Amino acid sequence: MPLFWWSDWCRRLNGYFGSEATIGKDGNWDGYNTWLRFLVKRILKRPKPDSNKSYEWLKFNIFARWHASTKEHVLVVFDANANSSTRKLLIDHLSHSIAAIRPESPHSVYVPLAQLAVQLQEDAVWRIRDAVRAVEKDRASLYQKVASPQTPSCNLHDLARHAVHVFETLDLTAQTLHSMIEYHNRSATASGISPAMGEDDCDGIDTPSVETTHRNQLASDHLRFFQEATQALRLRSIANKDRLQNEIQYSFNLVAQKIARSSNEIQDAVHLDSSVMKTVALAKAAFIPMTFIATLFGMQFFAYSVDSGVWDVSGQFWIFWAVGIPCTSVFVLMAYQYHRVMHTRKKYLH
Repeated sequence: MPLFWWSDWCRRLNGYFGSEATIGKDGNWDGYNTWLRFLVKRILKRPKPDSNKSYEWLKFNIFARWHASTKEHVLVVFDANANSSTRKLLIDHLSHSIAAIRPESPHSVYVPLAQLAVQLQEDAVWRIRDAVRAVEKDRASLYQKVASPQTPSCNLHDLARHAVHVFETLDLTAQTLHSMIEYHNRSATASGISPAMGEDDCDGIDTPSVETTHRNQLASDHLRFFQEATQALRLRSIANKDRLQNEIQYSFNLVAQKIARSSNEIQDAVHLDSSVMKTVALAKAAFIPMTFIATLFGMQFFAYSVDSGVWDVSGQFWIFWAVGIPCTSVFVLMAYQYHRVMHTRKKYLH
């Protein structure tokens, strides 16, 4: 097992496939080491009772060893706890696929592993598709939900995040299958001998039988089929992302329409308030002339003689006009200048 496989950067990768041929103490080739990692993210149909998460990660970290002398396959699975879904899925699948793993074929062990990866990715993709379809079918009630605290746009964004992760892991699974097929082809070209060995190194090693060659070819055919299936799932995943983005845009449009209608309602209310204020102002303006007349004749410049029945006007009445007209003019000019400055400032800011 290579030392870099234990490093932190290697453990943080989302997927890979690696291989190496090994040499025994006698200096002869004695088998293959391979390591495989792939991740699957799928949304849960029902959230777990002990968790608020609506999704789960399935992580497969597998090291395989094939001994050339004993024709034995050894699988070591890491990061699978006793109660984890990963361990249960892997054990159940391998127990049903044990007949497909042939001792004389060093590559047959990858066929059930690739099949498991494709099955889990297919399930993850279709769970996203079912969730998207449920949103599409619920469009009739989506408008009534846009104003609720649990706004659908938040749920759609969570679903979009899951769809991105599913697409990422699916793309890495496709690349991993491609690496497995390349490794298998290199090994098959050497007739079951290490790809690093030349023809001169094959002396003394038995040529594979027809059955072994058939098993290797069968493994290659199955791996290619799983690669094609992964490409089909990749297209489905892209369609899920596009459909989900369409629903998110539709949700945003609904929210924008609701905001626009609320703005119109507020504008109508403002217009109504403005009309009321205009009516009040007009009612006040109707009393201004009478107020002016009453105030004017209530001043000391006018006097009424009861005996003669004549109105007398003071000779100092000109003081009222001498003070009132300039003050009024100054007030009007100040108001005009103020509105002019505010208009200019507003125009400059815009």
